Amino acid sequence: MFGLFRRNKMLNPVALPPHSMILMSACQSIKPMKRIEFEMADQSLEDVFEWLTEQDHNQWCNGGHYSLSDQMIAHYQLNLSRYLDSSNLPVVFSNCTETLLHALPLLHAKRKELGIVHVGNQFEIKPTLEPEAGSVYHFSLARFNECRLFCMGIDATSQTEKTFEYAEDLGLNWLTLSECQFGHRLHVKQQLANYLSHCDEIVLNIDLASLCPKSRLESEHYLEVQMVTRIIRQCLLSEKVKLVQLVGWKDKHIFAKSTLSVLQELVSLIPHNDKVA
Repeated sequence: MFGLFRRNKMLNPVALPPHSMILMSACQSIKPMKRIEFEMADQSLEDVFEWLTEQDHNQWCNGGHYSLSDQMIAHYQLNLSRYLDSSNLPVVFSNCTETLLHALPLLHAKRKELGIVHVGNQFEIKPTLEPEAGSVYHFSLARFNECRLFCMGIDATSQTEKTFEYAEDLGLNWLTLSECQFGHRLHVKQQLANYLSHCDEIVLNIDLASLCPKSRLESEHYLEVQMVTRIIRQCLLSEKVKLVQLVGWKDKHIFAKSTLSVLQELVSLIPHNDKVA
């Protein structure tokens, strides 16, 4: 009952002070996710704002939680569009990257190059007939001609030769996981700067699971948090970022220390009293 009250209470956008951080959360049922997995993710994502408030981050404004049924998608897009038109930065927690497909129509504009910076281990370009997990950029690049993609942190050991070939056919830019290590930070900075220079607006998408090693034995297969925060800082300082999306559906990724580091970096780069904290 109280969860339903909280959810319905935030359907209408709240009045926001300028230069605020708006935290939204959205949960989408997508193949092959099971119903129980969706329900668990939906509950966890609904609790994100309360969790963040407990961390004493008063700079955040609650943009609401959205379980993306057909009707709720329209509410989500309406409120997100209003936040995008303000001087505030929406940060969306979602259980899947495909939620981005509901935001891109609001950002896409003729004669403007929209760049997506994807921070994660996978390309997410699975060529499917309908959107499913791992297919978001296959559809993004097919639907929006002015959209380009830069993937940072691709785990080359988990990709097939066919996937690399398709990434080349799509004209993607990417850096592998080994190329995104701290020792290569200057090269990463140069490559990202070159990409940002060719974009008018930026969407930053971060896969939270890629920041968390599955075990100590597999610690080499994840992105270093300090490199991710450097990427965030460089993107935001370009003043081109319109939307940030953080993707995770398990508690161990959503509420991880690495996620908190990402949120702290985002907050530190938002102007307060005409200064950057």
